[in-house]
Amino acid sequence: MTRHRRTVTAALIAAGFALFGGLAPAHADSPDDRFAAYIDQIGIPRSPDQDLKAVGQRVCEMLTTGLQGNPNPAPAVRGVVGTLSKNANITKEQAVGLMRASSYVYCPQWGRLIGR
Repeated sequence: MTRHRRTVTAALIAAGFALFGGLAPAHADSPDDRFAAYIDQIGIPRSPDQDLKAVGQRVCEMLTTGLQGNPNPAPAVRGVVGTLSKNANITKEQAVGLMRASSYVYCPQWGRLIGR
């Protein structure tokens, strides 16, 4: 049983590195550059003058509001994804990607609660 858990844990860690390790281009030095690269990679349209850092931080604020002290993160995560897809006029997949990228770069304390 312990061996199976180790195998599953190793697989999840490898998947996490594959997801986020492969997203960042080599030239993305700052967190803001990494976030912009993630946004471009998942195909969310943006204007050149858009403050992406503010977008990422706003997503973190929504996550903090919904997740802080909440024993069940699923409704909060679904709410953030729904709000993003509706208000930003992006697909659900793009909203999930935006939420994950935001938490990865700007609020990593929520990464373990938002799922894979």
